[in-house]
Amino acid sequence: MSLVVAIKENGKVYVGADSQVTKGGTRSTLKNPNNYKIWQVGNTPACLMAHVGNVRDANIVRLMDDLVTDYDVYQNRVGYRYVVKRVVPEIVKALREAGYLKDDKYLEHTESCYLFIYKDQLFLINTDGCVLEIDDYAAIGSGEDQAIGSLLSSEGEDPEARIIKAIKAGAASDIYVDYPIILTDSESMEFKVITDRFEEDIEKPAGKAKEANHQ
Repeated sequence: MSLVVAIKENGKVYVGADSQVTKGGTRSTLKNPNNYKIWQVGNTPACLMAHVGNVRDANIVRLMDDLVTDYDVYQNRVGYRYVVKRVVPEIVKALREAGYLKDDKYLEHTESCYLFIYKDQLFLINTDGCVLEIDDYAAIGSGEDQAIGSLLSSEGEDPEARIIKAIKAGAASDIYVDYPIILTDSESMEFKVITDRFEEDIEKPAGKAKEANHQ
């Protein structure tokens, strides 16, 4: 399992994830950018997705063509209705075709949850395909309860520092969450890699933080 945390603030969405993956009793760290639990949706500016759950689901979804089309972006259609009526059905279709959609005889579902981010909008897509629009912050995955508790207690602080604290809270109590922490936002679309050694750099001016942590 994994932990992903996102915060809406300053007209954009900040998002962070841990870098651990597990299989049975073993674990490893995902260092290659192709394996990050956060990715840009195609070539769409200001559009990100994040994932917890089955790695194969993420492989399929992150490589989907035209999940968000240029025309729909141009028409300013990307919002709650668009996520419910287009994004989720397209994901379900791709997973079904790949044989990764589960069926418990009552409702199709996946083994994964997603955060879908566009500009200053944040949506949670659950395992059954339901969509929740988030007004402030969200956490999904292992240790999400601890992460939410941390976010509640850190309101008013720097968003990136809050995300680091929240993921640290999850890692402290859940064996499926660990460093490094990957950070980005829907405005810059740049990825930072935060290790416990460089946590304090997030409080420094942006230029210095990027120099220390950007990969």
